[in-house]
Amino acid sequence: MRAFDSGRVQDKLVNRLDRQERQQTFRRDRFFRYKLEEIHNRLTQTLLMAKVIETDNPAAVSDSILAGLKKAARSTEFDFKFFIAPRRDLVPRPNPYSLYMTQYVLEVLVNDGNVIDVYGSDIDIYKLINGVIMDINMKFDKSEEEVRMQLANNKALLPGSRDYEIAFEQLIRKKVGEPYKFGLEESNRFSKSSR
Repeated sequence: MRAFDSGRVQDKLVNRLDRQERQQTFRRDRFFRYKLEEIHNRLTQTLLMAKVIETDNPAAVSDSILAGLKKAARSTEFDFKFFIAPRRDLVPRPNPYSLYMTQYVLEVLVNDGNVIDVYGSDIDIYKLINGVIMDINMKFDKSEEEVRMQLANNKALLPGSRDYEIAFEQLIRKKVGEPYKFGLEESNRFSKSSR
């Protein structure tokens, strides 16, 4: 008689999917930390130039957008998912940070005293925000790939080793700059939530 599997195959599959999701989240969070300032500048400019946000005080709106980006970067996984829950079905397979900032514009910025009004449908605002984030993300991915190709030539470094990760981080910093520096309170909160 044949013995049936007690679920080990399913457990392995679930573990593999969880590991892939954690790796994607780690890469996405790392991109966001490195490119937070560029995302802030381009997103503010795009939202104001496309006249999605009408304001008399662009500097205050810029500060509010930066506050939203910082909040997204340092929030716990639960808080992040809870905040985007009303919009998670907006598009299939959305970019979580684009969805977060769309929700931030539609829920927080619309009530900001410096914002006169927010124009556009939810999907239009998402597409605009996602376009900015994806453009910056593609350039960051290209930079990472160039660094990986450079490290592939060094036979002394094995991918996955601690030395490889240190060398990769040093080269990425040379290529794209330093990651965003959170204040003391923000960095403590960020490091706790990323563990």
